[in-house]
Order: sequence, then structure tokens, then C-alpha cells
Amino acid sequence: MKHFAKLTAALLFLLSVAGALCACGPRRKGPLPELAFYAVNDLHGKFMDSDTQPGVDEFTTFMKDLYADGAQEEILLSSGDMWQGTVESSANKGKLMTEWMNEANFAAMTLGNHEYDWGADVLTPNSELAEFPFLALNVTYNGEAVNYCKASAVVERGGMKIGLIGAIGDCLSSISGEFSGGLEFATGDELTELVKAESTRLRKAGCDFIVYSIHDGGDSFSSRGIVDVTDADMPYYDTKLSDGYVDLVFEAHTHRSYILKDEYGIYHMQAGSENRYLSRAVVSFGASGDYTVTPSLIGAREYADSKLDDDPVVDDLFRKYFPDSDPYNTVLGKNASKWNSSDIAEKVAELYYKRGVETWKEYDIVLGGGYLKTRNPYDLASGNVTYADLYSLLPFDNAIVLGKISGRNLKANFLSDKDNYHTYSKISAGDVVDSQTYYIVVDSYTSTYKRNGIEEVARLGGGIYARDLVADYISAGGRK
Repeated sequence: MKHFAKLTAALLFLLSVAGALCACGPRRKGPLPELAFYAVNDLHGKFMDSDTQPGVDEFTTFMKDLYADGAQEEILLSSGDMWQGTVESSANKGKLMTEWMNEANFAAMTLGNHEYDWGADVLTPNSELAEFPFLALNVTYNGEAVNYCKASAVVERGGMKIGLIGAIGDCLSSISGEFSGGLEFATGDELTELVKAESTRLRKAGCDFIVYSIHDGGDSFSSRGIVDVTDADMPYYDTKLSDGYVDLVFEAHTHRSYILKDEYGIYHMQAGSENRYLSRAVVSFGASGDYTVTPSLIGAREYADSKLDDDPVVDDLFRKYFPDSDPYNTVLGKNASKWNSSDIAEKVAELYYKRGVETWKEYDIVLGGGYLKTRNPYDLASGNVTYADLYSLLPFDNAIVLGKISGRNLKANFLSDKDNYHTYSKISAGDVVDSQTYYIVVDSYTSTYKRNGIEEVARLGGGIYARDLVADYISAGGRK
């Protein structure tokens, strides 16, 4: 009888193991569909065609053609940073892009750090406008869950349930201090446990395949071929998640193009940035429920080919949000020669100083500048200049601020750190007294960075930002 009890216990154990293994793969009877995942990351509002890159008009047609052909079951995902970066998207704080994503049939969007560039208040109305969920299971505000995103979503294709888990990486420090207070992103072991728990819940709910989309990624990889990696190569990802919890990973944030294969055989993909590449992973299932993943990065030449028709929804949306003006074709002035990124940053620092002296006459302002970096395409070409050109270079809505600072911090952070700060100064380090207070004009990103030790005195109203000062300068006939 004891032997029988032991055999029964052993049999029950084997059955439970078999059941657990089955739960990690498709359990549906009959032919299984071939899934084709497409993932966009770090699009940064690149909606309209420009001289430097394609917009999304052909891409929309590309995806709609795939949906219509019936050859595979397509799932289109975003891994974040979709809105901020261009006039057409940033001027309406992401609404145009969100409407386009509805039209393109995105299944989900993982939040990125730049979705917070106007504060979390923007996320709720966009989440209500979206016909797809925003995902980020590790976001809290003052220790509480937020209402604009979910931990995961489930989509069904061909009778299969696919679980989608989203997370934002360790990039809170890249969000302006005036918007990051109270906001927290769980990282490290805490994030791993959150993903494990959510994956387990989704498996129990019948999900056959789990996709993890994280707005974080490797910053040392750049290859369209498959690169084998270990846990040590991916400090942002715990490979224990690849041991039955996650079947495919899409990454973002670092703007790298790569396909990685971790020690458990799980693929990780990131498709560069700003509409240059698109991640594609085709998942084929065997009769027993096993599967193979075929990953690839496809270039804009394929999905933004001029042979594809422009989907009219792109022009319709642009006209909806810009009914009376076209920032791409309204010329502000003519630039005689190219400005590189440093030229632009130095001009912004000078314009900060001059606008500050003009606005706050009662203060002895000694410096203008800050952490000034241009974005893609980084340089301003010679020839006609439009507001759209300047918006792409200087997309951040960082207020212009009058601040006071100690001489010690002025020297250490603005007169010495030339690698990070561009400045226009009327004072040299040798003339600065450590204990004395000085007045400077910077932007709110710079002023809220605690290490700088700046106390805000006033800020320029009217929604005027760095790009607007440069626009006024060029419109008045200013040159390099």
C-alpha cells in the first residue's frame, strides 16, 4: 500500500509538471496561426515626410496591406517615446500621434520617458483618446498606481491569446525635475518580481505566448545580425525572466538597432529610432505547441518605399491639427551657412542672456545657458529655415527661468563644465566670489536639476521656448 501511495504521488507530481510545461506554450487544438509581431520604438513624433527621413504615410499603407492579405496574424506594438520631437506631434502634446496609432491598429504602447515631457497630466487624456492600452506595470505616483496605464493586455489572434507586458526602464532621471516629483519606476529585482507575477497571472488566464516590451535597452550593441549575450551584457534585464516567463522582448530608449539572443534562447530587439527601422518577429508553432521565432530588422526602404501609396489619413490628421498654417512650408528666413549643434546651443545661450536682461532689468544677470543639446537632425542646414526645422532641433518645452545661484555652484557647474553646459557669460571664473549670489538665465530642465543649486526667481511666460528665440532671431535677419 505504501508503494502504491508513493507511485500515486509520483504520478501526480509528473502530471503537475506536465501541466506547468503545457501552460508555457500554446494549448489550443487544431492548426495554430503564424504570428508576425511588428514593433516601433522611439519614433519621436516623426509623422510628416522631411528632407532627412520618411514620415508614416507609406508605413500606414504597409501595415494595412499586411492586415488585409491574411497570410499571418499581425500584432503592431510600440515600446515608447512616440510623441515628443516634432511640431506636428508636440504642438498638440501627442494627440495627433495617438489618433494615427488608432488608425494604424496598434495593439499596445509601452510608455517611454519622453511621454512625460509635459507632465503626467498629458497621459490621461491621451489614454482616453487611444483605442489601445498604455502599458507600464512599474509606474507609481506617491506610492499609488496611476490611472493612465496598465500592467498588461491580452490580444487574441487566430484563437490564440497573447499576453503583452510593458515596463519603463531606469530613466526617471531623464525627466525634468518639475515633472518627476512623486513619480517612481520600479527597477532591478523589484521589476523582475513584478514581471514574473504578471506573466504567471497571464499564463493562468490562458495566454499562449508572452511578449515583454520595455522602454530600456542596451547601449553598446549595433548589429542587424543576431548577437548572443549573457545576463551581464544586459544590466536592464534579468534573464531569469527568459526561463518560462517571457517568450519575446522588444526594447527601446537607447536608439540602437540590434537583435540579441540571451542564454535561454529568447530574442531581444530594438529598431534604432525615428522611423529608420522596424522590428519584425515571426512566430511559427509546431503541432505539439513548440514554436520558433524568426527575428529581423527591416529598414525604411521596405516599409516607407515611394512605390507604396501614401495613406490619406496622414494628411487628413495634419490638416485637422494645422488647419490654418503649415509650419513645414512657412519660411522664417534664410540661413547663409550651416549651423552645427554647438553653434545652435551657443546661440540659444546668448539669446537666453539677452532675453533675460531685457525682461528682468532690475537684476544684474551675468550668464545665460544651460544643458543645451539639439536633437535629430542636430544641425541646421543652409538655406530656407522653417519653424518645423527649429522644432525638431529644439523640441523641449522647457520654460526660460531667471535663477539665483551661489558663486561656488556658478563656477563649478557653468563656468567649468564645458562638456555639458553651453553658456554666454559676462563674468569669468576668476571674478566669481564663492559666497556671493549671482543671477543667471537658464531653462527649467537645468534649473530643476538639484546638483546645480539654482533657486528659481521668475520664469518667462507666454509659452516661449528656446526654439522661439531662435525663430525670432532668424526672422529678424539674424545669421550664424
